[in-house]
Amino acid sequence: MNNKKVWISLLVVFFLAGVAGSYFLLRRFPLTEKPAVPVASSPGLPLEPEDLFTLRIYYPVDNRLQIIEKKLPRRTKQAAIAEAVIEEYFKGPGIGVASPVPQNVKLLGLYMDSKQILYLDLSDEVRRNFQGDALAEYLFLKGIYESLITNIQDLQDIKILVEGKEIETLGGHVYLKYTLSNIVSHDFKGDSRISSE
Repeated sequence: MNNKKVWISLLVVFFLAGVAGSYFLLRRFPLTEKPAVPVASSPGLPLEPEDLFTLRIYYPVDNRLQIIEKKLPRRTKQAAIAEAVIEEYFKGPGIGVASPVPQNVKLLGLYMDSKQILYLDLSDEVRRNFQGDALAEYLFLKGIYESLITNIQDLQDIKILVEGKEIETLGGHVYLKYTLSNIVSHDFKGDSRISSE
């Protein structure tokens, strides 16, 4: 019985010595390691080239489509790329450049069906803030179409919704009950003002 008490006492002493030693070491040499922060979420740090990808955006400018390449943080999902394309498109081509792209338009949702048709649900500002003639409306829609088709793999077509509903037209010139490929696939070769270069 005495032998058992001695062993228990030794275990308690060793345990308390371990706790005291650990406390002393941690107080004397505190851990200063900080958790790793991903580079992409660190504001102010430049991204490496492999962390970026290039979007080609087709803006309607001066009665033609102008291609502008933009570098953004890499996205892998097709829906995220489509969101980035639409967000960049509605930012417009730049300050001081006249374009029929309406301002303050919000992307309400993106939906892809089994036929690879992308449904863009836009806020009503796309209709209310659109100002332009038939050519401006055509180029605005063609810019959306070309920007998405160029940047998203396996995309077959695009359908525009406003506030979750089909609309007949944005500015009264182009009938929007069809998908965009049916609307913008026709090149108006007779009109020298239209150029997609």
